[in-house]
Amino acid sequence: MTPRQTPTGAELNDFQDCLCLALRRTTRIVTQRYDAALRPFGLRATQLPILTAAATGDGVRLAPLAESLGMDRTTLLRNVRPLVRRRLVEVRRAAGHRHDELRATAKGRALLARVYPAWRGVQDEMRAQVPDSGWRLALRSLGQSVRHRRSA
Repeated sequence: MTPRQTPTGAELNDFQDCLCLALRRTTRIVTQRYDAALRPFGLRATQLPILTAAATGDGVRLAPLAESLGMDRTTLLRNVRPLVRRRLVEVRRAAGHRHDELRATAKGRALLARVYPAWRGVQDEMRAQVPDSGWRLALRSLGQSVRHRRSA
């Protein structure tokens, strides 16, 4: 028996109902909105959570940060480099340890304070478009289950 050469109409319809496609499409649209709000500050939506994490506490280890953002270390570093070049963050060897930590500089913290109103505006706008808390719960649950399976 030989495999079919073309998918059926029903199979093509199934592809259009793909969860991955729907999430990626939605993510691109949402990212474009945040990027537009952050552009005047020279930031991208992918960089803001990194800068925010670096400004929290005394520093954040790179490996756990990559994990929490769902990125591999290479992708994280690609997003960190422009922040380092702009002197918004610095990467240092943790004192007495073998791992690197990311820390926001005073300039990075000041930028976060200036960015906040623009971010808050787009955040409120996006949240208003998802009024049903059930969707928020579903997205949170999906994220947690995917993270759990990824680490298993």
